[in-house]
Amino acid sequence: QVCRTFAQTFRPGTMNLLLQGGTGLGKTYLSACIARVVAGAGYAVAYETAASALDAFECAKFQRSSADGEAAAQRVEQYLGCDLMILDDLGTELMTSFVHSAMYQIVNTRLITGKKTVISTNLSPDELGRRYGAPVLSRLQGEYQMLLFFGEDIRRQKRK
Repeated sequence: QVCRTFAQTFRPGTMNLLLQGGTGLGKTYLSACIARVVAGAGYAVAYETAASALDAFECAKFQRSSADGEAAAQRVEQYLGCDLMILDDLGTELMTSFVHSAMYQIVNTRLITGKKTVISTNLSPDELGRRYGAPVLSRLQGEYQMLLFFGEDIRRQKRK
């Protein structure tokens, strides 16, 4: 119900969402539904896996003079400036010090500019803190509504 209300009443000033829980519980599906409704209302939405988004930050930083670097820089600009960014599967990317820094940049910049974000992850709050650091965890816990997903993996249920 929270996600439906979020999508249907989306506007600047809406809350940020952190969807947490095990694999196969519908976080990605729900994120895609939110993206479709919000984009349908005329807002700019960027939907990206965490691995791909963080890779764009790295490419934009280290390959600036190449065509790939320029394309990545445009993606980064879109991620930071769109009305709603959906960052899917946070925690599946290869962890580096650059990823740590880029994640802080995403979360902090979007909070400062009042841009809204939905993040889905299989990681617990403790795991998020260990992986991305106390400053990111503090912002997630203080500025995002956390929604916990419970249950059995739907893919496993389908096989039965």
